[in-house]
Amino acid sequence: MEEDLTHDETRKAVDLIMDLTKKLHDKGKEKEILTVDNHADGPYLYLRLLKEDPKRAAEVLELLKMNEGNNSGRGIGCISWDGEVYADQFWRHHSFGNVRKRPFSEIWTDTSEPLMKKLKEKKKYVKGRCAKCRWLDVCAGNFRVRAEAVTGDAFAPDPACYLTDEEIA
Repeated sequence: MEEDLTHDETRKAVDLIMDLTKKLHDKGKEKEILTVDNHADGPYLYLRLLKEDPKRAAEVLELLKMNEGNNSGRGIGCISWDGEVYADQFWRHHSFGNVRKRPFSEIWTDTSEPLMKKLKEKKKYVKGRCAKCRWLDVCAGNFRVRAEAVTGDAFAPDPACYLTDEEIA
């Protein structure tokens, strides 16, 4: 955490990525750029595009809504070399079962496991600023495992969300 970027540094890095991507597009070099592990990037991109290119912003918002933000434990998962099933590659401290002992389809749909149940419907369980955020349907509360690592609560606000209170209101 000591080595992580501050919120301001993160915004500057995302702005730089966006500026450089636009330069490529302006030169006719169409590239798709992917930022990962911080779903606040989506709303941030949308808010910037809203000022610069409202038509494109509307298209981007539709894509963000279709994606629905972080899908750990829902749309993505991780099966390790030994068969253990995790919500994603960063949840290695919480296995939902092992595919050598039980079919993946059973493990992945078993909501009797409390964390699995909550991850499937995480928007119901997020707390604090995430629960009140207007972008919840776009980022899905961001990265739950990061919230857990920092606060001990998987449904606390993600400390890496760099959107201001005004931007999420």
